[in-house]
Amino acid sequence: MPNSALIQNLAIPPNLSIYEATEVLNRAHRRIVVIVEEDMTLLGVVTDSNIRQSVLDRIDMEEPVSRIMRARPVVAFQGQDDDQILNLMETTTCYQIPVVDDQNKLVDIRFLEEVSKSKQEFKETVAVLMVGGEGKRLRPLTEETPKPLLQVGDKPLLFSIMDHLIESGVDRLYLAVNYHAEMIRDAIASQVPYASRLSFVEEDEPMGTAGALSLIKERPTGPFIIMNGDLLTKAAISEMLKFHRHERNVLTVALREESREVPFGVARVEGTRILSVTEKPSHTYFVNAGIYVAEPYILDRIPANTRYDMTTLIEDLISNDLRVGSFPVHEYWTDIGTPEQLEQARQDADFVLKPRVGR
Repeated sequence: MPNSALIQNLAIPPNLSIYEATEVLNRAHRRIVVIVEEDMTLLGVVTDSNIRQSVLDRIDMEEPVSRIMRARPVVAFQGQDDDQILNLMETTTCYQIPVVDDQNKLVDIRFLEEVSKSKQEFKETVAVLMVGGEGKRLRPLTEETPKPLLQVGDKPLLFSIMDHLIESGVDRLYLAVNYHAEMIRDAIASQVPYASRLSFVEEDEPMGTAGALSLIKERPTGPFIIMNGDLLTKAAISEMLKFHRHERNVLTVALREESREVPFGVARVEGTRILSVTEKPSHTYFVNAGIYVAEPYILDRIPANTRYDMTTLIEDLISNDLRVGSFPVHEYWTDIGTPEQLEQARQDADFVLKPRVGR
């Protein structure tokens, strides 16, 4: 039976701004909004990937959502059964499909998890958390406590990261530890929801942001997640995995758009002649967000017993003409590297953190 409340939550007019559409999409946690006229005639859809592409294309978020909607989307028709809709999803790789009547009016929205009647062959989803750093910029807070165990909200930062990964469908977690490794082990040992799915990878000495990957003994069976252990974020991990598969990347790198204002007038010159002066210009660029999805065979490229960074791996893959893709993060994200960032994360905790997993 169609869920009229869900339809009302996901159906928006074409003149709504991209920013407002993004808010609707994030609140609903359904990875799609549908664009309709007042009489519910379907005009198009906007998915999570459309939003992320608009970020990459630097489209003004105040533009109407109709600018980025996918017109003439894949649709199912009223009366089609679950098997037919599931087959349509599998052949089009569209996993959220509007259902319309014979007059193209929206009557329902179907989702893969609702129409799939049998589980596909189980493939364990793996995430590797890099939590071995010393947190030098946060001293003296990190002299006795490793950064991942610093309190953010009502629990250690590491627990919030693991909660988010588990909620995103991660089955097994590897923690690459070094600094105060025993404290991290002890903190997790009594937490059954974590301990039952955890393995530790211990660096004898710091191995950089990627070197610890060479210590993983059991190769993941499919694309796996690599994540820095000092992030507080609501990034859509499950969407990033789907995007990675769809794009057929060897490595997908989460990017965050940042802007910096130059606090001076900036001159453009030719020789000694000033051509123009721009007062306090703002520069926008994409930064590495510290979240990755990788194919298992990239582990063959990680040298053993050597310090090795993710930037080196990325450059290696690109130089060998292997596809490295980008996944813009428009959700909440902060890197906790300084006391100021830690304080901001603590202020944001009530908004960001979700209920604990199984505790």
